Amino acid sequence: MKHRAGIRQKVVIIICLSTLSVMFVAVAIGYLLGFKLSHGMMGNVHRKLAQQLSVQVGKIVDEEITKIIACSGDPSLAKLRSLADSDKNIATFSIEPKILPINGDLFIGPMEFDETPNRWVIPVFVPIRNENKTVTGTIKVELAAQRLFESLGDFRLDTTGRAVLVNGKGMLMFYPGKAQLNLPVCEEADYRRLLTSNGKYGVVRGRGRGSAGPVFMAFSEVNSRFLSENDTTWRVFIEQDSREVFAPFNRFILWVIPAVIFLIIIMVPIGFIFSSFIVNPIRQLHRAVGQIMNGHWDYNIEVRTGDEIEEFADAFNEMMADIKDKQKTLQTARNNLEDLSKGLEKKVMERTSELTAAKNDLDRYARKLEQALMIKSDFISMASHEMRTPLTIIKEGIAVISEGKVGDITQKQREFLNITNKNVDRLTRLINDILDMQKLEQGKVVFKMEMNVINKAVDEVAGTLKAMAEIKRLTFSVSLEKSLPLIYF
Repeated sequence: MKHRAGIRQKVVIIICLSTLSVMFVAVAIGYLLGFKLSHGMMGNVHRKLAQQLSVQVGKIVDEEITKIIACSGDPSLAKLRSLADSDKNIATFSIEPKILPINGDLFIGPMEFDETPNRWVIPVFVPIRNENKTVTGTIKVELAAQRLFESLGDFRLDTTGRAVLVNGKGMLMFYPGKAQLNLPVCEEADYRRLLTSNGKYGVVRGRGRGSAGPVFMAFSEVNSRFLSENDTTWRVFIEQDSREVFAPFNRFILWVIPAVIFLIIIMVPIGFIFSSFIVNPIRQLHRAVGQIMNGHWDYNIEVRTGDEIEEFADAFNEMMADIKDKQKTLQTARNNLEDLSKGLEKKVMERTSELTAAKNDLDRYARKLEQALMIKSDFISMASHEMRTPLTIIKEGIAVISEGKVGDITQKQREFLNITNKNVDRLTRLINDILDMQKLEQGKVVFKMEMNVINKAVDEVAGTLKAMAEIKRLTFSVSLEKSLPLIYF
């Protein structure tokens, strides 16, 4: 027997697959929405941290440059020397004899690497003015980058989160614990994408800073008056390994997967329980069909589920009641048909007997008719042959008298003899026609039709009738057109 899965198993499978599909779609949608929400939330957090650090950097820069400008007004440079000795952020200063084209109070140059002390410095150029405010020289003050931005180095976010400072071109100006600077903070394409992003954050590829994987970065521009006057842009970046950033979200997903599996396991017995509400009524229908197939036509289905299955069971009961009614009607019609068939058979037999008797009578009449026709044919044949002999003798006698072999005859007598001879010939032809008719009935005669002159046939009939007309003293005449056409006979 062909194996068939039960309805209960199918219902359980459908419930499990439906639950799995719903959970999969829900997890996928939740993951996408959660990732987007987590991405935005962590981006805002990192950007706010970058804003706080950028404010600190801007204050440090403004304070250092304000001190330098305040001390640069002393022609003896005593204040500047004292500031350099007391301020650890100032690496060194020097006096440049040449006058640099400085717009405003100072010029901030690009970061340089000082090989003597092996450190990165940020040069700040301040003009030297005399009593007349005329620029007589330039003071170059080098700010130690590592000391200036120690506050950025103290920043930590979890394990991999740190703060870095870059210039407008995306080159590193400060990186905690890293001596080699002036490197790109990330790939150029990623850097441009970050600058044009709405939230000022995103995931980029790490580049040579201890992490080759994806890095989550957010930035904020340093707001400094002196940097703005020199058209210089610095940005503070907060970077962190993206796996660490989204670790809570990933842990949540890892918790969701076992929950989904547990839910599917729970749904199996639940599916069996709920499937019984569907399977039991269907089994009742199956038992009812089996009972009816075994001949129990009065079997009634009792299903009270209040749904389509109950409607189906009621319809099934109505169908069976209708079938029983139709079966009774059919049985009655069958009995009537059998009775009608028996009566019809009897009538057919009676009519067959009558037809058989009529056929026997017809056969008997046919045989009698055939015998009568044979007698008539024999009589006609015999009478025709018997009449031919005397007619032949009469014809020969008329010929002998007409020729005068037995004595002379008058002209009048000769004419009557001729007429008599023609009538004998006509009687002979009639006898021949009777014989021909006999042959015609037997299918032995073939008519030969051809074109003939009608006047000739009329003269022959008129000659036969002329003698009879004279005997009765009647006048008999024939008038024929000589130009009559030929007739087919």
